This record gives sequence, structure tokens and C-alpha cells, in this order.
Amino acid sequence: MDYSADSAALQRRRHENLDEYVKDAPFTSLAIAAAAGFIFGGGAKSRIGLAMLAIVGRIAIQGAASSFIAAIATGSHHNGRPNSANLDSEGYDKRRRDFQE
Repeated sequence: MDYSADSAALQRRRHENLDEYVKDAPFTSLAIAAAAGFIFGGGAKSRIGLAMLAIVGRIAIQGAASSFIAAIATGSHHNGRPNSANLDSEGYDKRRRDFQE
């Protein structure tokens, strides 16, 4: 087994995925980089820095929670299991087909 070739291929895929993510969501990427720079640069050591971090964190958590709840309500969440409402197999309820078109 050539572990160095496998490692190089994995590293290349990670780099390609990161490039795609930055191209698809540039503002999110910028926000993540700014937050990391703020934290690692020592901005979280002061009271003002901690307050700013708490405000931004609260906004981020509210946005993630509302997105999660909306995804569950609409049935578009991805938890690794297929959505039972979207399966084409005949189940217990024998869904009506005349509504689907």
C-alpha cells in the first residue's frame, strides 16, 4: 500500500472542496476567517471583544436553529436516512397517485 499517494490524493480533494466552498459562499468564508482571526488574535481577551463574540454567537445560533426547525418542518433535513414521505415504495397508507404530476 502506498500511503503517501493516498494521503496526497486526500489532501488534493480537501483543497478542491475548500476552493469550491469559498467560490460558492465567499461571504461566509470571509466571516469564518474574520472570526478565527479575531479569536486567535486575542480579541476575545477584552470585555468588548467578549461582548461582540457573544452577540455574534447568539445571532449565529438563532440563525442555525431557525434553519434547522424550518428544514424539519418542510421535511428537507438530511440526517443520513431517507425521508419516508419521499419514498416511492407502497407503504401502509397506499398514497394517492392522482395528486402527483
